[in-house]
Amino acid sequence: MTQPTQKRTIDEITNDFVNSKPNSPLQKQCLKEMDAEWDRILGSFGTSREKEQAKLEDTAHLEEHHFTEPEPIKCKWCGSDDTIKKGIDKGVQQYLCLKCGRKFNEKDAPYGMQSTFEEIGVSLDMYYQGYSLTKIKEHLLNHYNDRVERSTIYRWLIHFTLEATTLFEPIHPKVGEAWIADETSLIFQDKLHWIWDVIDRDTRFLLASYLSPNRGTREAKMLMEMASERAAMIPKKVITDSLRTYLDGIELVFGSFTTHVQSSPFAKEDSTNRIEWMQGTIRERTKVVRGYKSLDTARIIVSGFMLNYNYFRPHMSLKDLPPRGVDKTPADVAKVVMPVKNWTELVRKVGMR
Repeated sequence: MTQPTQKRTIDEITNDFVNSKPNSPLQKQCLKEMDAEWDRILGSFGTSREKEQAKLEDTAHLEEHHFTEPEPIKCKWCGSDDTIKKGIDKGVQQYLCLKCGRKFNEKDAPYGMQSTFEEIGVSLDMYYQGYSLTKIKEHLLNHYNDRVERSTIYRWLIHFTLEATTLFEPIHPKVGEAWIADETSLIFQDKLHWIWDVIDRDTRFLLASYLSPNRGTREAKMLMEMASERAAMIPKKVITDSLRTYLDGIELVFGSFTTHVQSSPFAKEDSTNRIEWMQGTIRERTKVVRGYKSLDTARIIVSGFMLNYNYFRPHMSLKDLPPRGVDKTPADVAKVVMPVKNWTELVRKVGMR
């Protein structure tokens, strides 16, 4: 004997309707069952018009629940939802904002770039740790499946280092009254060059860093001017090695207000060992700078190493400074209010303009 078909509840019918494809046989069957179920429930209550109206309202509710309006696509540059589709590039849907006129896609990438904020930030961080462009290229391929040419990474490096320099330019660290200056020699373009540095003795903040083909009074004067402008103050003491050009350079910039102390790394008091320690922590700088052909480009890279040293790279030697036991950058010790905490945040900040 055939078992009678068990009647389904309205909730069961509704669930099947919502989960079925539009205009499918199952959906049409659900509508028929809904009609029959309403006839059964309403029975003799109300007029035929009332029964029909109730069925129509329920069906409309099902249709509204099933066919939801899609969320508008908002421009990631200006936030407007006045956008249209603008083709597909490498399998990614492109959009055009009719308000600001810029194209965008749903990739988390800077304007006009295919690689993400994270990939570019990681590349900058690796470079200023001393990795070559080739190693960075391999890392992007292995970890992000992103085939990027060395020339592209180079363009990121120059562009975002310049952006970082502009972003941090207005910042004046709170440093002490004793500074240490020193210079490091290197062969650049087959000629002897020097990288001049000035750090604050208390915070280890690198106040100035400059690449020059000369080693005279003019360069020493320029170095002191750059450091004083960064700190927005004049030091009471500048400690250097025995290079005589410092004597005139310090005198020309600070006059009698600042005492010049000639010392060495082994002096018990006013030693220069802290700046030589600093130069050792970024020894990758000398190796990297030697590979550039343009002095202007090499100077950009020197400024990038200075930014990375001051703001993004914690130093173990600063753990003993308050708050103790915490990894800190010289900027943390100098009480700098940081606009960004790392290279990825910087790329995101300037890349969203």
